[in-house]
Order: sequence, then C-alpha cells, then structure tokens
Amino acid sequence: MRTKPVLWSPLAIFFLFNATFAHALEEKKSLTLESIFASNEFQNKSLQNVQWGNDGSTFTFTDKNQKTGLLDIHEYDIVTGNSRLIISGDKFELDGKPIQMRRYQWTADHDFLLLTGPVSITWDSVPEAPYYIYETASKKIWPLAENNPSLRNVYLSPDGKRVGYVLENNLYITELQGQSTRAITTDGSADIFNGIFDYASGFFRRDAWHWSPDGKKIAFWRLDATEVNVFYIIDELDRYNKIHALKYANTGDPHAVYHIGVFDVESGRTLWMDIGHENQDYIPRVDWINDSQKLAIQRLYRSHKKLDLLLGDANTGKTQTIVTDSDPAWIDITDDLIFYRNQDRFIWTSEKSGYRHAYVYDYKGNEIQLTSGDWEISSLIDLDETAGWLYFYAKKDSFIDRHVYRVSLDGSKLQKLSKDPGWYSWEFSPDHQHVIQTYSDARTPPSQTLLQANGNKVRVLVENKIEAMQEYAMSHTEFIKVELEDGILIDGFIIKPTDFDPGKKYPAIGYGYGNAGSQVVVNRWGTQRGPRQDLWHRYMAEQGFIIFAFDNRTTAGRGKAAKNLTYGHYAKYAILDYLEGVEYLKTLPFIDSKRLGFWGWSGGGYLAAALMTKGAPTFHTAVSVAPVINLDRYQAVGLQRWMGSLQENEIGYRETNLLNFADRLEGNLLLIHGTGDENVKFAFTLQFANALIAHNKQFDMMVYPNRHHGIADAQLHVFTKIANYFQDKLLRDAK
Repeated sequence: MRTKPVLWSPLAIFFLFNATFAHALEEKKSLTLESIFASNEFQNKSLQNVQWGNDGSTFTFTDKNQKTGLLDIHEYDIVTGNSRLIISGDKFELDGKPIQMRRYQWTADHDFLLLTGPVSITWDSVPEAPYYIYETASKKIWPLAENNPSLRNVYLSPDGKRVGYVLENNLYITELQGQSTRAITTDGSADIFNGIFDYASGFFRRDAWHWSPDGKKIAFWRLDATEVNVFYIIDELDRYNKIHALKYANTGDPHAVYHIGVFDVESGRTLWMDIGHENQDYIPRVDWINDSQKLAIQRLYRSHKKLDLLLGDANTGKTQTIVTDSDPAWIDITDDLIFYRNQDRFIWTSEKSGYRHAYVYDYKGNEIQLTSGDWEISSLIDLDETAGWLYFYAKKDSFIDRHVYRVSLDGSKLQKLSKDPGWYSWEFSPDHQHVIQTYSDARTPPSQTLLQANGNKVRVLVENKIEAMQEYAMSHTEFIKVELEDGILIDGFIIKPTDFDPGKKYPAIGYGYGNAGSQVVVNRWGTQRGPRQDLWHRYMAEQGFIIFAFDNRTTAGRGKAAKNLTYGHYAKYAILDYLEGVEYLKTLPFIDSKRLGFWGWSGGGYLAAALMTKGAPTFHTAVSVAPVINLDRYQAVGLQRWMGSLQENEIGYRETNLLNFADRLEGNLLLIHGTGDENVKFAFTLQFANALIAHNKQFDMMVYPNRHHGIADAQLHVFTKIANYFQDKLLRDAK
C-alpha cells in the first residue's frame, strides 16, 4: 500500500497543540447531547435579516427584544458605527395581537414594509406563511390574501407599488395603494404549477417568478405535470391514515413541461415566450436583463450535456440563442449570471476550459475570458461596473478554504482580498463601497466585520464569542492530506479526544458524503451539515472515538474532469478513495483497525450502505441515514445528470444499485429514515431492508414517522440513537 500522509497543515498542528494544553490548564464541563441539541448554548450571534439602504450609507437588521420576545428592526450607520431602533416588534399588531414577524422587506422608498409571519413547512417541504403590509407613515398594518397562512414566493415590486404571491399554484398581485388583488393565473391545480415549481423542476430554487426591474412585468414559469408519475407519501399518525400525492419524476421518466409567461401589469395580458425546446428539456433559470424588455432564458437539454442561453424579447416572445455550453458528461446549473446595468453585456461562468471560470459576453455572444488557470471559481459575488471589478469566491490556493478574489473587467488584474485560512461570505452595499463579511474556520464560530470593498477592515460588527466554547472540553479538527496509490492527494480531517493518549488504541468513526463537487472536509465552522453535527463529532471524540473524514478525487475544487470521473458510475471513487484513505488510517498506531465505524446521510447514507456491502469487510459498524439505494428510482434531475439514461447505461445502473449487493453485508448496519421524506423516498430503505431480509442478513432500523429528509425536529433523538449504536457496537460489544 503506497497510501501515505503528506503535509499536515500548520493549522492542524496549532489545533492539536492548543486543544491539548487548554484541557490541561483548567477543568471544563463535558459536552452532552442535550447541551448540543436541546439548548442554545452554542447558538451563533449574528446580524439577522440585513437589508442595505439605497445609497449604501446604512443597513437595517432585526434583533430579538428580550422583554417581548419579538423581533425589532434597527438601523446601522456606516460612518458613525451607531445603531438605533426604528420599529419595535410590538408595533406590528393585527386585531390587537402581535404578528410574530420573522422577516421583512422594504419598498425602495421605505413607505411600506412586507412582513413575513410564522413560517410553516408543508408535508412536501414547501415553506409558507401569512404576510402583512405595514405602512410606515400611518403605522397601519393589513394582511395579504385575508391573512391566509399558505402564501408562497411573496415579493415586492421594485417600484414599490405592488406585491406578488403564489396561492394554491396560482400567481396573484396586490396593489399596495388600495389593496386590490388580481389573479395572473387561474388554472393552478394538482397538475399545473404557476409561479412555483413542482418537485425538483426548479433545480434547487423555489422562486418560479420574477418582477422586471421596472416593476411593470412579471416573468413566470408554468409547469404542466399532467404526465408526471405520482409518488405517494402515507401519513399514519391520525385516526385514519392520509395519502399525499407527490409529482415525482424518477430517472428516465417524463418530467413537467415548461412554459415561460410574461405578464404585463398595465394591460393584464400574458405573452408566452418561444423557448423552442422539446417537452423533456429543462428551463432551470430565467432572468431579466438591464432594460426590463428582455429575458435571459437558460435551456438545458434532457441529457444535461448541452445548455443554451436564449435572449428573449418580452414584448414579442421571440428568442434567439446567443451562447451554448456543452460537456461530455453534464453541465451544472448555477446562479453565476450577472448583467451590466449600463452596457449590453453580461458575465457568466463555465467549466468548458476544464475549470469554472468567468467570461464576459455581449448580446451577440462575443466572448472575453476574465479568469483562467488550473483552479476554479466557486461562485460569483457581485459586479462593480463603475470601479471595474468582478468579485467571486474561489478555491485557488486551497480546496478546504473559500477565499474572496476580484478580477478587473478586462481580465488584467487578479487580486486575493481575504487573508487568513477559513471560509468567507461577502454581502455588498448597493454602491459597492462596503461589505459585510462573515468569517469562520473549523475552530472559530462566524464573526461579522464591516469592510471596504478592497478588503480593508472598518470595524467589527459581531464578534460572536460563544461562552460555551470556553466552558466545555472539546477537541478541534486536524486537517490532513493523504496520497493515494496513483498519486492523487485527497483531503481529510481527524478529531481526537482531549485526553488523547498516543499509546492507546481507539475505535474510529468515519463520516462522508462523496457526491461530485461536494465537500465535507472544509475549514469552516459547522463543516457540511451545520454546527450541531460538528459538535456531535467532538462529543463522540470525548466518548473515546477518533473521528475522521475524507473527500474523494471528484469533490469540489478539482475541476470538471475530476467531477466527470463519477459519470456513469455514481460513487465509484467515493467508495474506492474512502477505502484507500482508511488503509492509511490503519497505519496509525492509535487506530484500532478492528473497530471502524462510518455514518452518512442522504448521498452519505448511500456511501454508508455501499461501504458495508460493496466495500466489506473494512468497517465493523455503520449508520445509513435516508440513503439513496437504487438510482433508477430517484428523481430525474438529481441523478440522471451523473448516470446518463437507463437505456445508455444499463450496466452502470445495475452496478450502483445496492439491492444487488445486499448479500454482501458484513458487520452491524443501522438504517434510519423519515417516512415523510419527499427527497430520498422512505421506499429506498424499505426496499433495501427487504433485500437484506431475503438474504437473511441481520440489521437494525429506526423509523421517524412523517419526518422529512433532514428529520429536523428530532435531532436530539436521531443523534442519541446514532451515538448509542456506535457505543454499543464499537465500545461495549468489543469489550
């Protein structure tokens, strides 16, 4: 085995040194599952609901009033650094009762506020809420749609005159002056979706309609899901069970037919755009350009291998293709499309060079490449047309960090603006003079700082010192790199107990996900699934485990050719690279190679089940949460891009179907799933369980009634169950 470690990072050495000696210096409390999942001790402190003022000299934000428990709205002055209360949450009352505002949106003139009431999640995981209009001059408040709590995709018009929303799959607009309401569509039904996507058609977005910049038109999706097959979700918790019908297109099956309409507010007429596509192609993105007269329409072929950018006339419906992108495997859909305000130009990213880079186009499709090299842009941040800079996140210097860069609009200057290793998020002011930066690393919770556009610090906004971080004993992440047999370097991390004894043998628990372009080994607070899962890993380390993870060769930052290695055989390198990484772990003197565990969720749940079957007998015990098992029964949008069609890749689908490998199960396996999972169907776990039973393979199973994919409201129970399983199988049983 040629697998070997290389280049332990300085950050890892610092983490190990500091964690060890901090524990020796003072006695600290032990982490508990309740302190992580049933308390707010580790809750981040940050500015919430930030909205910049029009001129960039102020921004508003919400803060919870400790007396009323309601959110107050404050205004922050950029020059002075002072903030002031402008509206207290108890002013937002309807019929003498507080409305429990969760979010807000100003009109441009600040004459009105759109207020979001308590948000609920439907059985198919769609957020909805009641919405209210508050008039700042009169201090009057009134509800939209007669206080209906089921409004979706609610947005103010840019001119501040109207508000639009979706109700029961139809799109409506209401005048802020006069409160009159009009229906833009009337044919919404269980098969017809207006202004909202049916399941998965939005390519990870929900907002299926957009105001034009001048507020005089609305572009919206109409999706006809008549021919889409139905997947039934059964609710067994009432006296009689209920059946929910979810339109869900499996791989290779028909999906909804897309139409793009443009509604003219003044005339009340809808114009249908000529999108010139086959019924089984996709329209994943539609954007208004700078003059409110044209639309940019992205048309993705069903094969996912070709993407057209159409320029459409919103007055005639005519379109023309101005840019086409293609890839031998698939094209990822992003939100990296920015239009100039004062020129007929736009910036779009593409992976056609082998790495995602930025390009400037005119409306005839003429192209200038702005960035280049063997590194990739993660996503675009903003365009400062006046100063001549494009800002973006990239993994130019490190895969595990996310840094901020800018490039001049002629491509001649490239500057790195962030400094310390870690993870950065930037939110620009409208005048592009200032930025609210959120920064964290694997050891440090997110802090927020006001910066100038060149990255220079103005002042700290939120330091976010979490007292519990000093009160509890916990280890921190050590980042490593491992060289595989073919010379590929992969990233990993290890977490050790605070009382780590190098002369002792420890059981180890791995974690992973593995999908192309994903990451779990990241230098940010909370890693992939959030701070509580990260703290749970530290809790498990304190119980006597070594925690570890690896990102395989197809994960983020490595370019499109690396991602394409997964095409046709999902998770091939997720499995192979993880197994090889584990071979390195076995060489460490403190790892007990006979007591190895693994856990994962969703794609990671697939990986857990695969490692216990196709990858057996490396792992002793695994926990598979909400696993995809049989790819030809998963959503078409989600997997077909990585696998191709069933007709073209029959062998690939057969070799990735874990039902065909149930007979190979070795060791302890716990399957966990929510019966209300609308993403990865509960049926996957049942079908895998059935296959295991058919082969007389013993396993364990935990079912969460009606819970969605994330099992969000039972996290303490879930992670207690997983913790107990590993402790029983890798600690108690081994003894």
